[in-house]
Amino acid sequence: MSLIIDYPWYFIIFCLLLGATYALALYFVRRGKRGAQPFSQRVTIVLALLRALSVAAIAFLLLSPLVKRETSSREKPIVVIAEDKSMSLNYCPDSAYYNGDFLSQMDALEKDLSADFDVRRYTFGPDVVAKDNDARTAFEAPSTDISKLLEDLSELYFHRNMGAMIVATDGIYNCGGNPVTAAHNLTFPVFTIAMGDTTQYADASIANVRFNRIAYLGNSFPLEITVNAMRLKGKQTTMSVSCEGRKLFSKTIVIDQDHFTVSENVTLTAEREGVHSYLVEISAIDGEKTVRNNRRTIPVEVIDGHQKVAIIAAAPHPDVAALRASLEKNQNYEVETMLASDFKGKVDDYSLLILHQLPSKVAEAGIDVAGMLKSGVPALFVLGGQSDLSRLNALHVGMEIFSRIDRQNEALAMPNKGFSFFAVDDDMLQRISNFPPLASPFGEYKLAGNAQILFNAKIGSVNSGMPLIAMTQMQDRRYSFVAGEGLWRWRLADWQQNNSHADFDELINKIVTFTALKVSKERLHVEAKRLFAQNEAVVMEAQIYNDNYEPVNTPEVELSVSGAEGESRRFSFNRSGNGYTLNIGVLNPGTYRYTATSRFNGENLATSGSFVVEEQNLEAMNTVADHAMLNTLATTTGGSMVEAHDCETLADMLRNRSDLKTILHSETRYSNMLNLPLIFIMIIVLLTAEWVIRKYNGEV
Repeated sequence: MSLIIDYPWYFIIFCLLLGATYALALYFVRRGKRGAQPFSQRVTIVLALLRALSVAAIAFLLLSPLVKRETSSREKPIVVIAEDKSMSLNYCPDSAYYNGDFLSQMDALEKDLSADFDVRRYTFGPDVVAKDNDARTAFEAPSTDISKLLEDLSELYFHRNMGAMIVATDGIYNCGGNPVTAAHNLTFPVFTIAMGDTTQYADASIANVRFNRIAYLGNSFPLEITVNAMRLKGKQTTMSVSCEGRKLFSKTIVIDQDHFTVSENVTLTAEREGVHSYLVEISAIDGEKTVRNNRRTIPVEVIDGHQKVAIIAAAPHPDVAALRASLEKNQNYEVETMLASDFKGKVDDYSLLILHQLPSKVAEAGIDVAGMLKSGVPALFVLGGQSDLSRLNALHVGMEIFSRIDRQNEALAMPNKGFSFFAVDDDMLQRISNFPPLASPFGEYKLAGNAQILFNAKIGSVNSGMPLIAMTQMQDRRYSFVAGEGLWRWRLADWQQNNSHADFDELINKIVTFTALKVSKERLHVEAKRLFAQNEAVVMEAQIYNDNYEPVNTPEVELSVSGAEGESRRFSFNRSGNGYTLNIGVLNPGTYRYTATSRFNGENLATSGSFVVEEQNLEAMNTVADHAMLNTLATTTGGSMVEAHDCETLADMLRNRSDLKTILHSETRYSNMLNLPLIFIMIIVLLTAEWVIRKYNGEV
């Protein structure tokens, strides 16, 4: 430790002289003028010395001296030991060894390495877990992601003295990317411990099933099923697809090669709304090593997406044809177009009303827009030169336009980055911003507090801040607004610039989908994922709303859950905040249906739904250890591969490496002396001692 000041060192002499001068003036010169000294000569000298030291210390602090401290520390090389805890190691012939003696060998390896290295232990499967925090049973992870292990630990020990990583695994990965590719970015060697069995046994498996997780009621949806077979040439199996006990597809597959692969496209029909489990399986073949990989359960959510849309216009307009052409490409929309004067139907028959320049300044043949909206059907308003803005304002649908001049602006679309009602591709928004301007009503725009703007109106080169396309939700229904006519120009411009109508069609479909989505009016509402992974806890939340649609949690909420076998279990929700929460725990794979019930203000409340616990059998899909990949991973990074029985040899390998060295860290710190409490304590002690002596001798 040393002192540093920005002034010459002789300034310290000035501080001492200042203290001495002040003490002499106080205790000798001033006292001499007043006559006899009140203290004895010895006491006077002590007091003067105390005052001189305190004044000199204060003067020295005014020079802002710095205290320089130098510290050093030694950092051993860090050696990370990562152990595979996936289920595939339970399927190999040496599983008893890996669950017993091998774990003791790893503990011994850690103890041996700890003498020279800083050893950190982790386990991994789909995630990386510190060994001390891993309370799970050995080899129970449902999947393996080796590339995530390499990336996470490389990032965790970035800028540390990372010496090496030891990875004990069978080399089988079924999540993430290729570990060898991830290893190219590593700055330390990886040593691999080869576990598992590389023998290829006779086996057939469902290698992969490609499918869409969502299908629409009444529509067909495809499955692409890939079947692999090893060393089963000349035999056959039956592939089938069933749903909740009902067989939907069956086909015999003849295996004509030792290394056999076939893909089969299956088309199914979504017949019932809800979440359904589809079982894809192949029949067992004599001589197979295991049948765990002969089946695969996939969940598909069937949605009733069929909606009836009415496009009602004040007068014929090309915008109507453009909107209809876009919506009719979606087979879930049934579109009807009509003039307001021809509308004779029931509003409740439609899922959405698209009102083109309605309310209108021209005669509407008695159509009552306000009365139509009272039915609760959501609406999309397309405004233009014929729109009656005063009557629109009277509807209180979330947008009001105040104007004294009957005029229109040529408004270009400027994307609003703060829009969050639904996701829209940024590149698509940028392309739409290059479309021709819409004829937008002139005036002062006012939006409801919960409204969001998708596009602002750009007039000339200036962002006006006024909405061009906006959406809002009013109580239990939604409204959207296109504040300008000329959408047909956008559709033509899309084709001219991109050789397709894809951008325009996607924009219109997203707006319509958002607006037409039904907002739940249930007093009792349960929120739960439709799909849970195997070994994932099933967690649900619930809300009860009073007459003002405010959340309350005074009544009890019960839940009944039944599985495919018909067994039923009952649970009670726990109160949490203004709502309820429930953790059911881990359930077996399958389809489950639930019913939540409660009683509030004398009214019985109930709601129901379903969810699927997806069977994950990834570790059984492939049980052949990949030691070739482990050897490549090790040699790529400058490490080596050893067999599991020889893992103790790694300690000597690491000690013999010249690049694993202890690093000496040196650190220099500067701190202002004013921040040291001991300095202030010293000054207070000096002044206090002076005061006590003066007080003791009868003068303050």
